[in-house]
Amino acid sequence: MRDYVLTRLALAAATILGAAVLLFVVLDLLPGAGAGDRSPWARFAGLFTGDTGAPNTFGERLAVTLPLALLALLVATLVGIGLGLAAGRFPGLIDRLVRLAAALLALLPPFWLGMLLALLFAGLLRLLPASGFVPWGDSPPAAFASLLLPAAALGLPYAGQLALRVRRELAAIDARELFRLRADGVAAAEATWRLGLARLRADLPQTLGRTFAALLIGSALVESVFYLPGLGRQILGAAEQHDLALLRGGLFLLIVVATIGALLLALLRLLIDPAMRGEPR
Repeated sequence: MRDYVLTRLALAAATILGAAVLLFVVLDLLPGAGAGDRSPWARFAGLFTGDTGAPNTFGERLAVTLPLALLALLVATLVGIGLGLAAGRFPGLIDRLVRLAAALLALLPPFWLGMLLALLFAGLLRLLPASGFVPWGDSPPAAFASLLLPAAALGLPYAGQLALRVRRELAAIDARELFRLRADGVAAAEATWRLGLARLRADLPQTLGRTFAALLIGSALVESVFYLPGLGRQILGAAEQHDLALLRGGLFLLIVVATIGALLLALLRLLIDPAMRGEPR
């Protein structure tokens, strides 16, 4: 267990440091990347302090992007695991329909799905706002409502991918283990359920960690579709305006948050997988 934790911490630290060096070397060499007469060391250290050489709104922007990514992860997890377990629990027609739906979800681009959801739930049904964001300080429920459609658009394609993965894990159950449980008097459905959950416990935290990182990094396009004042949209704007100092700082902050989130989710395996604690499954 200790080796697992140390390895994950070392990988996270290496990822953050490597990203800092890469972003600094690549973007600081381009014309306009420097900030006034600041020294290269000051510009590099500014990546870790949020100092881009000019005022920025990283904190306010992250307060939109981070909840969006977490909500999208919740959508991906609940819908993905639910569909995958349903496909494994009900073979035949339901299994085929669920797998087809999951495959279609996995292929949908989030920005296109976002436009469809906005048309349906905001334009036709008028249940949720189509765009914009209400600050958390003004109204937390309204801020939450502002993120529902973007989170669904961002999370549902990953839910499709997760559902297919869960279904594959259930299909790969060892027949000998299944037979052993059946011999102990466990019903077929319950035996499949137990073995499937045991397989998922080992890989699910790391899968969710990678998914969270992908959701956070990929939030920019969805924020643009729904006109959310998030960090991803600010990064796109900085690239368009050739503000390389802001671009460098925003990208690094996004990578740091994605790496820490992925690390915490990977460490979740210590809590849900008995094998990591030396306990019998």
